[in-house]
Amino acid sequence: MTTLIIAISFLGFYALYNTSRRAVLSKSLGIERWMQAHRAQSKTAGLLLLVLGMVLSVIYYGLGAGIFAFVVILMTIGSLIVLIAPLRFVRYQVLFLVLVLSVTFEFL
Repeated sequence: MTTLIIAISFLGFYALYNTSRRAVLSKSLGIERWMQAHRAQSKTAGLLLLVLGMVLSVIYYGLGAGIFAFVVILMTIGSLIVLIAPLRFVRYQVLFLVLVLSVTFEFL
């Protein structure tokens, strides 16, 4: 469940990051080009994904711990995206590998 919360929060923050006009944006993924072309829909989707991540975190951890965990997850993911995205490190293969490793470590 934690992996799902982190993945949803990552997608939400990444969608909002790709709608930024100040950031150095990559166009290597097809979804990135779509997000940059459709800013209003991407902002809405990003906010909905962040709210979904918050709700799942509160359901899984409880009210106080869920809000705290979500804030920590959001700060960590936000920092990583701001640091790694301009380096063009975010690719489908890397995301898939990290997701598989995370699910493996969570359930072992």
